Amino acid sequence: MNEDLRFFGATKGKTPFYVTLAGVTHPDPNYHITRSSSRVAVMEYVVEGEGYVWGNGKRVHVEKDTVYLLLCGFDHDYYSDAENPFRKIFLNVSGEGCMNLIRSYGLADRNFFDGRGLLPLFERIPRLIAEERDEIEIQGALQGLFVELLSRLSLAGSESEHSEEALALKHYLDLHPERTVTAEELAATVFRSRDYCQKLFRREFGVTPYAYQLNQRMQKAKTLLADTHLSVGEIAEVLGYSDLHYFSNLFVQKCGCRPLAYRKAKR
Repeated sequence: MNEDLRFFGATKGKTPFYVTLAGVTHPDPNYHITRSSSRVAVMEYVVEGEGYVWGNGKRVHVEKDTVYLLLCGFDHDYYSDAENPFRKIFLNVSGEGCMNLIRSYGLADRNFFDGRGLLPLFERIPRLIAEERDEIEIQGALQGLFVELLSRLSLAGSESEHSEEALALKHYLDLHPERTVTAEELAATVFRSRDYCQKLFRREFGVTPYAYQLNQRMQKAKTLLADTHLSVGEIAEVLGYSDLHYFSNLFVQKCGCRPLAYRKAKR
């Protein structure tokens, strides 16, 4: 099989969930993966081409922009279309907390998703595995990305009630959790005024764009504190806060306790 891969194992047994394998599958008409009672959960994004996945007792055709999530403990069977083999980006995740995390996002009974808008997130995977950094650092970044993707997938199929412009604004915020998006930058994504975007977002989602992004970052901070061994400083950096003191105080304001106290309560 023609794949760019990076294997991980350094955090096994030290964190509730961990990435075991990440990479890119290049088009190969003979590509076929089967697992019996899989010990890993698999999340894959089809970049181009086609393939087939057995899910919920039936064969499902997958194509460009499809994301599929195969769970731990189940049989896995997926393969390329022989005439138009897929190229895909993927994460394999394991650990005792893996399924608990998936269930917490309401995804234990859902396998297939419209992944349009998620490609920039998945494209972080090949960039991360190509970096010559400490494996623990890359593992932590991939764990955070997996949580972020679960959060985005949990919202798939529940957004039809919102306008295209409002969804475009929210998706842009979701793609940049590592920094605060300015009002001017956000308005430029839909070619509208700042005031229009602020009012539209608040009307459709009940909060301002800034409050929405802050809530998302704090929720991600909670997950990383509970489910990884990243230090508070490393989590602050992942979320775009260069000042650890500022991040800790902000966490207290939004969550009611200091980051390490939250971690201790969840362990």
